[in-house]
Amino acid sequence: MSGAPRTSPLRRFLELDLLDNRYPALHGMRVLGIVSVVQLHVTSIFTFEEKLPMSPSWTTTSMSIFFGMDLFFILSGFLIGSILIRSVQTSGSQHVRRFYLRRAFRTFPAYYVVLTVLALTSALTAAQRHHLPFEYAYLTNYQPIRREDLVMLWGWSLALEEQFYLTVPVLFFVLHKLRSDRVRLALLGAFWASALAARLVVYLRGHDWTPATLYHALYFRTHTRFDTLVAGVMLAYVQERWHEPIATWLEKPSARALLAMPPLACLWLLMQPWMFGEKELLLVRVFCWGTLTSIMYFGWVLLLLNGTGGWIRRLLSAPVFRRVATLGYGVYLVHVPLCDKLVTPFARALIKDHAWPMPVVWPLAVVALMLASLAVAYGLHLLVEKPSLRLRDRFAR
Repeated sequence: MSGAPRTSPLRRFLELDLLDNRYPALHGMRVLGIVSVVQLHVTSIFTFEEKLPMSPSWTTTSMSIFFGMDLFFILSGFLIGSILIRSVQTSGSQHVRRFYLRRAFRTFPAYYVVLTVLALTSALTAAQRHHLPFEYAYLTNYQPIRREDLVMLWGWSLALEEQFYLTVPVLFFVLHKLRSDRVRLALLGAFWASALAARLVVYLRGHDWTPATLYHALYFRTHTRFDTLVAGVMLAYVQERWHEPIATWLEKPSARALLAMPPLACLWLLMQPWMFGEKELLLVRVFCWGTLTSIMYFGWVLLLLNGTGGWIRRLLSAPVFRRVATLGYGVYLVHVPLCDKLVTPFARALIKDHAWPMPVVWPLAVVALMLASLAVAYGLHLLVEKPSLRLRDRFAR
């Protein structure tokens, strides 16, 4: 009797339920986003909470690379947009229920497990106990984003995504009813620009803004930060409708250079927001928190999806990135408490007890936090994510 060898139950249990591989280069992009968020939080905790001796210039550079989260938003918008485009094309609006069920089985279980474990194992403040129901309801981003107020303050981005996805099926139903590509793109473009308009209204109506107060007023709220998600949806639409002519056009080196120029310009502005002067810095932030990041990632992802190859695309498509990206959601959920409980005490001991220099301790801390987070995320994947995905495949076909 012939056939493929049967996999043992233990091996099936230990295997990763890998992410879809339709766009392999995006796995590498997602891993870059994970690393950028981890390094940002290491710097933030070391500098502002633990008061470890970080170089001001290094802190500024590290904190300037804040846009890893926006990469997650645009990739999430792109992947969800791609799914809904295919669904609407094949079945109209009939599978909205299926969309919500699949989304819930994919994201809710691991989030609730981590939040509950943290709530049960931490000494909660009165404010944290008061806000905990809002965290369970995915309303974290409309609460005070402070350690003393929230159990899992980094859950703001997950709340923002879930709130946005409540509107996405309606958006695609409207797009399906429109008959012109030009009108559809105009609608998506107007929706994308409305987030910048919302940020400008808040900024112009306020007074005596400081970097901290403007950050808390604009950076976390869905109504001022959804433009990167819309850019991802728009990217999915452009890729679905015109990927062949775009790929043909990008065979020319001059076309690739032309498409790469706006993202590079946006990157320069994001890394040098003070180039317009300290007086205009806060206004520049209004554009940095969504508009510039959308344009930057839109061009880069379009290049990766339709480029003719190149070592960057091949590198980002390496199989190892797919495996790491599969654990990326778990890494995001657990990396902050692991930094608090494991990495920060380790770094403090190296600095104070052994006089290790921060240029050695910081990268070591980032690597250690990534490895520890991947290990815990793997356990979370096996015990929570895989079983919930099996239920998803059963109940949300």
